[in-house]
Parts: sequence; structure tokens; C-alpha cells
Amino acid sequence: MEFWFPGIDLNKPVQDEGYDQGNAQDNTGQVMQEEIQHEHEATGQGEQATGNSGMDAGASVESVDADTGNTMSTDDSGEEDEVQSTPSLTPVEKPYPNMLFASWEEAKMCYNRYAKHVGFSIKSSTSRKSTVDKQTDKYLFVCNKSGKNVDINKQEVPPVRQRNRTITKKTDCKARLRVKRRGDKWRVTMSIEEHNHACIKKFSLKRFLRSHKGIPKEEREFVKLLHKVNLSAGRVMTIMAELYGKLGNVPYERKDVSNYMASIDTAARKNNDMSKLLAQFEEVKVHDPEFFKKIDLDHDDRVRRIFWVDGPARAAYKKYNDCLSFDATYMTNCYSMPFAPFIGINRYGQSIQLGCGFLRNEQIEDYVWLFEAFLEAMDGVQPINIITDQDASMRSAILSVFPDCCHRNCRWHIMQNAQGVLGNDMAKNEPLRLEFNATIDYSMTVEEFETRWAEMILKHNVADNTHLQDIYDMRASFVPAYFKDRFFPFLQTTARSEGFNAVLKRYVTPHHSLSHFFEQYMKLQEKIDVAEDSNEFKEEDKIFRFWGEWPLEEHAFHVYTMPIYLRFRAELRKVTSYNATHVAGQIFYVVPVAGSVFGYGKRTYRVEANSEEGIYICECSKINRDGLLCCHALRVMAQLAESEKATALAEKYMRELGKELAAMKISAAAKRKDKKQPSKNDGVTPETEIGGDGGQGSSTQYEHVRDPILTTTKGRPEEKRKKSGLHLKASKPQKCRGCGSAQHSTSECPSKITPAPEQKEFDFFRDMV
Repeated sequence: MEFWFPGIDLNKPVQDEGYDQGNAQDNTGQVMQEEIQHEHEATGQGEQATGNSGMDAGASVESVDADTGNTMSTDDSGEEDEVQSTPSLTPVEKPYPNMLFASWEEAKMCYNRYAKHVGFSIKSSTSRKSTVDKQTDKYLFVCNKSGKNVDINKQEVPPVRQRNRTITKKTDCKARLRVKRRGDKWRVTMSIEEHNHACIKKFSLKRFLRSHKGIPKEEREFVKLLHKVNLSAGRVMTIMAELYGKLGNVPYERKDVSNYMASIDTAARKNNDMSKLLAQFEEVKVHDPEFFKKIDLDHDDRVRRIFWVDGPARAAYKKYNDCLSFDATYMTNCYSMPFAPFIGINRYGQSIQLGCGFLRNEQIEDYVWLFEAFLEAMDGVQPINIITDQDASMRSAILSVFPDCCHRNCRWHIMQNAQGVLGNDMAKNEPLRLEFNATIDYSMTVEEFETRWAEMILKHNVADNTHLQDIYDMRASFVPAYFKDRFFPFLQTTARSEGFNAVLKRYVTPHHSLSHFFEQYMKLQEKIDVAEDSNEFKEEDKIFRFWGEWPLEEHAFHVYTMPIYLRFRAELRKVTSYNATHVAGQIFYVVPVAGSVFGYGKRTYRVEANSEEGIYICECSKINRDGLLCCHALRVMAQLAESEKATALAEKYMRELGKELAAMKISAAAKRKDKKQPSKNDGVTPETEIGGDGGQGSSTQYEHVRDPILTTTKGRPEEKRKKSGLHLKASKPQKCRGCGSAQHSTSECPSKITPAPEQKEFDFFRDMV
């Protein structure tokens, strides 16, 4: 198999220059050839190894399974160190007395390759320093089963609970290799091959031996690269399995990859994370002069608060400051500092990053600092509307820093909190639950909400319910009727912020450093820019097939961006769900044809239409909230257009009818004149003919004419024909998966106070990026 790792070509023969091959035994290649053949037979591979001491490493067993890098680790017993093997680019050769090496590391690697071939693991045992130059001049490498295990039954009970760790079974094995320094070379002075235990023969098990297990140096950079794009350890192992041919060939496990990734993050934190982050800021500022950052330090010079925003985001805010989503519930760094992103909406309806901050605490002064930093970056321009979660400190800070901003709380969070205290009460009173949801969702004015709420409380006798009173006290912060004239496009919740957080989870995890987070943040910003470019290209290059023949739809396609046009087209389709009734003057009532209309419920909507000035005002206020004409206004437009056509058509036919009536009068006068003259055939009257009386006779002449006989048609009689599924009732009623009731579906379960927000709204950011 061909590997692409830097510096490794397993298809190319490589000679090991680390030791003197001239002193090697003549039969070494033959011995190793036989051992490789034996190993293949033991593992069932049945492949024939070829070559001698200079054989092709790509054809050997070792070429299939890359070994680990040149590192040293500590044995479980805590005594001696084991070593790890390097990738097998050299032939396997058994060390022998007087064998020479250029360094003790080469001797260790040679012995480790041989150990893997035989099926045991090695470790460094002892070393000795010279009394002359104080440099190490002796090393002893032993089998990892050397020594004896301590009898755990004779040990004292540990004072605290310890981790369950496995310990290598030791057999006091005497296999070992000793090398001593002679000048600038290292010579083998002792080599014992015999083991008092069975060695591992199965090829797929050898990778678990400690000195042969680990991530090779050449592959660590690749794993680090994969970690940089936030691939999990499991995904990394899947990629490595493809490169190695199969998972069993990879010389390390998922846990090894996971530990190595954790060490990368730990090293990043130890190596002055904030210094690295500030250096990244300066590097970005070279290419983006408008990049803005602000940092607040405590008395110990530790970061307490931090905020940044890039230049393109600052420019975008000048156009898209009409609505912001702000949320600080997600923690994405190793310091457990809440992440606080500012999310806006561009002309494609796409969520965009408008800066982010990290706070040590979530007190009023922390949010005040963050909002002031945001205001400083945006040249003092306050957001027009902002939606946040239900946080008292956040609300106080917004009132202080953004006094002119309309602040709205996330409806979903408030309903979710109410679910725990009101869910059981609502489950016992289905009419109350339905009226509760309808009052909140479909009250079009504040006055209507107040009236419907009071009627609901009186009707269901729940005036003493303190939880309902708590929701009523918060009404001005989340009920849609209070915000129907404010621009909150396509959202009543912080779903855009939460959607952004959900996407961010693919890039960073809570144990990552801030410098790593910044790297991923900038990559996500690039992805958003690419998504915006894609929308811009589609707008210029693509076109949709229009839903209907209405000129207004074509006009909307050229006025709106493509994603917004698709939302407008959805409203256009809902026109067929309503009938419009003219009440008086410019007032119309738009009534659902049947049942509930998605997003609007079952209620009737009032539309004021001034066709002469082209002004249409619907009480749902979608044009103010989302910037789109609603289906109710569109329905009235359609009816007025139909009325104009009908009037013109009626006038046309009235003119034609007048002409026909005049012709009929002339014809009738001529007939009366002809009747006054005597007939040549007085014995036959025209009334006796079945053809009729010309409009002047009596119907009594046809009383003898009877109805036709019922004709028997082909095919099965209709009363015996099986009806289609549309006319059949379910043989077994479907039950709710929540409570098991057959009276309602899961989505209408009384245990739920209100239906969840549109999933499309929550996933909108993911769809865009």
C-alpha cells in the first residue's frame, strides 16, 4: 500500500545507515526471511516475503504496519521506561554481540524492530555515565516482562479510591540487549534472546505492545492538522484506516489519538494562550486594518473580558443594524467563560457574525462593558431591535447602553421555563391550554390580548394561579402583540444565536484554548462569506420557475433576493387558503377556507385596502415584522383585480345583451305582422308538432311524454364499490406517544403548553453556512 506521509515511501527500498552491516552475520538475511515467512503463516496471510537483508521494506510485514516514533514512556509499574519503534523502513535484523551502531538510539530502534518481529515489547532499564567525560556510556534494554509484579494482596489498602488500571504481567524474563560506547560507536556487549513466556505471533495483536504502540512522528503533524479543523478522534481513526488499508493495520488506537489531541490543547494553554491570541489579532490587523479588539484585565493582569469584531462585520453592521440576536448561554473554551456572539441578518436572510465576546462573569457591569465595547466598534450606532434570553442583568445593561433599542425576550425560553410549572395543570384542562396558546400567538393588538387574557382567566376560573400571573407580568417582554410593528424578521426567539452555537460546536469544544477558538471563528466567518457569495451568484445567474402568472410575483422576484423571494412565494401560495369578504368602504375580512393556516391559525384577519393609492394594511403586520406582504393583503389584491375584470366583462356583455334585445323586438314585431295575414294551410297548426311552440304555446300538450327508463351501466354497482382511503376511517386510532391517549396526536399533547418554534427557524443558520 502506498502512503503519502512526508518523508515516508514504503514502496522504495531503504537501507539503514545506523549500524555497521559489515559485521552482520552472513545468514542474518536468511534467518529473518524465514522468520517473516513463519509470521505470515501464523497470521494466516500466506504472503511470500522476498529479498534478503536489503529486501524491499514495502514488501515486508513491517511495511504494512507503520510503527511508532522515537519516544520513551513509563511502564505501568513505574519502574523502567519502555521505548517505541519507528516506521519500518529498514530490514529487520537481529542484534548480535559486537554489532556496531552510530548511537544508542539506533541500537534501541534496531532492537525494537526485532522485538516487534518476534512479538515482545522492550523498555529501557538502566544506564551509566562515564567517570571520565560524565556522558552516558552504557544502556540496557530489557523485555517488558522483566522483573516481578508486586503481590497486591500484601499491599495496604489505599486511603483513597484509585483508578482501575491494568498492570503488565511480569515473568522475570531475562531477554535483554546491552550496548556500550566505544569511541564514537556503540557496541553490543550482551544479547540474550530466550524468553520465559510466549511471544505474540498474531500480526494484528503486535500493535498493542507498548513499545510498538503510538503515533509516529511523521503522522503527528497530520493528526494535528486534522485536529485543527476539529475532527474527532473517531473520524481521524477512520481516515487513518483508509490510509493503512484497514483499521487493524493502524499502530495506535482512538484513545491514543484522543490523548494526543488533548496534549495539543494543554500545550497551547501552557504556552501563553493569551499572548498567542494577541499575536493572532495583530496578524489579522495587518490584512484587515478595520479589525477591532478590546480587552479588560484584572488586578493580576489576567483577562477578565474580551471582545473583537473584524472589518467586514463592522461594515455590514452599518446596513444591518435593524435586528440583532444576542445570547450568552454557550461556553466554548477551557476557561469556562460564557461566549457572547452578536448575530445579525443580511439581505439574504442569512445569519452573520457581528462580533463576539467572552466574559468571566455575567453581572450587569460585565454586560455594560461588552455593550460599550460593541458600541465603540460600531461608531456609536445602536441596534434598532435586539432579542435576548431571559436574563435580568442583560436587560439592565441593554437599558443602560442601548436606551433607544427595542428589547425583546426569547419566547421559547419563557415558555420552556413555564412548561415545568404549568405543564401538569394544562394537561388536565385541554380547553385552557388551547386558549392560552391562541391568546399569546394570535392576539393582533395589545388591547385584544388584554381582553382575551381576562376572558380566559374568568372563563376557566384560574385567577389564583400564580404561575399564569407570572407569565402575564412578563407579557410586554415576549408576547408578539407588543412587537408586531417592530422589525424582527422570521424570528420570535434567539434561534439564530442558538443555531450559530450549534454550528460552532462542530469547530470548537469546551476544552479548547481561546487562540484555537479564534482560529475556528475566523474559519466560520470565511464560510459565511462563501455562502453569501453563493447566494449572490445564484441571484445573478439563476432563475426560478414562477408559481403563478401574477405580475406581482415576477416583480417580487426582481425586488427581493432569492431566499427572501422564496419566503414571499410561500405567502403567495397561502392566498388559496383564504376567502376575502368586502365589509364596507375599504375594509375586508379575510377568512380561512377550512381549518387552520400554518403560521396564522384559524382566526379571521382584517385588511384595509386603498387600491387607488396602493396601500394595504393587515392587522397581522407581517410587512412591518418581516418586510414581506402577507397572504391576507395578497388575497384582497387578487379579489380587487378580479372585481375589475368582472366589471369590465359585465359591461361588455351588457352591451351585447342590449343589441340582442333590440334585435328580438324587431323580430317579434315582424312575426305579429305575419299572423294577421290568412294562412294557406288552416288544417294544421304549428302547436301539434313536437318541435315546440316557439315560446307562445302551452305545456299541457306534452303531458303524455314520460321520463326515460333507468339505463343499466357496465361495471360494479356504486354501492358495492370499495371506497378510497380518503373516505375510510382508521381501523385503529393512533395514540399519542407522550401520554398514550387516543384523543389527540403527539404534537397536540396537553402536556405541552405550546408547540415548539418552527424548526426551519432554528436550522436557518445551518442551512446558510
